[in-house]
Amino acid sequence: METIDMKKLETAIVYLQRIADGNNPINNLPADEDSVLNNPNVIRCMYFVKEILQEVKKNGGCIGKKKTKNSGKLSFPIEATKMFSFRAEKPISKFTEQINEVIDAKMYKKVSYKSISDWLKKNDFLKDEYDQVQNKTVTTATEKGVQIGIRSIKRARDDGREYTVNMYGKQAQEYIVQNLDNILNGK
Repeated sequence: METIDMKKLETAIVYLQRIADGNNPINNLPADEDSVLNNPNVIRCMYFVKEILQEVKKNGGCIGKKKTKNSGKLSFPIEATKMFSFRAEKPISKFTEQINEVIDAKMYKKVSYKSISDWLKKNDFLKDEYDQVQNKTVTTATEKGVQIGIRSIKRARDDGREYTVNMYGKQAQEYIVQNLDNILNGK
């Protein structure tokens, strides 16, 4: 994250406002009728840029930090996993939906299926491999993953193209829930 010179920022905002008003930014005198400063597209652009700079000013001159949809939310409450109960074998995306349905998503960060998948890969339950039939890299269960209840299944789309889906059984889901603290903390 980078902080910019607030004095320069203030000057830029003033100049943009003057241009948006159809004036010369330096002396604040009205621009000539045929000046580019009176072009409606330029005026709209200046108002837009001015709004952005005002947001930078409101942010204390800081730029470069992207806000995420989870900004200001509390970490996923691990105690919520006590409410987990197996319902059915399912793909990771549906499994994470089930985990997240017991929390207030406005207050807490949701568990992402990517964080779980990444942890499972890091711990050798899943692996990425090239599938020649699908002509792409797919994620499949390792022998270790199969032992905890992850099944890699090949399916076909309506158009006949094949794809791989990993299904998580009861043992796999319970294993993930038991290790969710480690998953979320990257351990």
